[in-house]
Amino acid sequence: MTALTVDGLRSYQPEDLDRVLRFVSECCIATDFCGCFHTGDVIHFMSNTLRGRDLAQNFYVYEADGAIQAIIFIDPPRIASFNVMIAPAIRTAELERRLLSWAEATEQGLMQAAGISKPLGGEAMECDPARQEALRSLGYEATGEPAMMLTMRSLQTALPISMLPDGFSIRNLTGEAEAGWVIQAHSSAFGSKWTVEDYVSAMRTPGFEIERELVVVAPDGRCAAFLVYWLDPVTKTGLFEPVGCHSDFWRRGITRALMIEGMRRMIARGMTSAIVLHETDNPASTALYRSVGFTPKYAIFDFRKGLPSPQ
Repeated sequence: MTALTVDGLRSYQPEDLDRVLRFVSECCIATDFCGCFHTGDVIHFMSNTLRGRDLAQNFYVYEADGAIQAIIFIDPPRIASFNVMIAPAIRTAELERRLLSWAEATEQGLMQAAGISKPLGGEAMECDPARQEALRSLGYEATGEPAMMLTMRSLQTALPISMLPDGFSIRNLTGEAEAGWVIQAHSSAFGSKWTVEDYVSAMRTPGFEIERELVVVAPDGRCAAFLVYWLDPVTKTGLFEPVGCHSDFWRRGITRALMIEGMRRMIARGMTSAIVLHETDNPASTALYRSVGFTPKYAIFDFRKGLPSPQ
């Protein structure tokens, strides 16, 4: 762990979940999602990024005056990055630098313990010059053009019409017994290396609801595509994360149909808008999300800094 200390900063505890999600929702409302996570990003980080494990050393809460005022994500060492979200009402340049410095040192400590040496990273939205300046002041530089794009669409306008090819069907994941089945599609779509144990652990993460993982079943019984949709009843905004398609079924329109079904379910649960993020260098995902009505809202820049030389 880092030798830096910040009064009021502590490890996340399971009983924090409802308060953390409320904090995130309120930040999103105050900033129109600029520089903020969706509540679904929080559960996705815990369930997908962390595989439901190691929350005490990767997720931190900053409290002041009895209220949560910031949260910090420390990614696993293989990812070599971190993220900090601070309540707009208390956000100052000094606090921002202090929390970012602490997150940097903590991530670096995990990387050194794991024997991983690579440039550290953070991110900043184009709408958030304060975060950009804070990262630059700590020696980070944007790696180039925006790496990600936050896109959004209203759910109060008509959804596109789509049809699945003959023999394909959409349903929700039924339970942990299907973990091995769905991770085959994950591996094909993203090159990820899930184990059944990892995926079951993700499913058991508090806040993860198995019925909100939707899948397309191919005529041969394989999982052809998948997505998870997250709901924030405070902002009335849904989030898609992740969205993927097995490479054997690309360009068949099945992921488009799956997203439209996901939006129908969001609407049924009272959501009025939806968000999805995508990599800017992936023209297929860009075209997919545009085809179902998502338009760019905020570009997100990747910032990196090389590790200091060993002493």
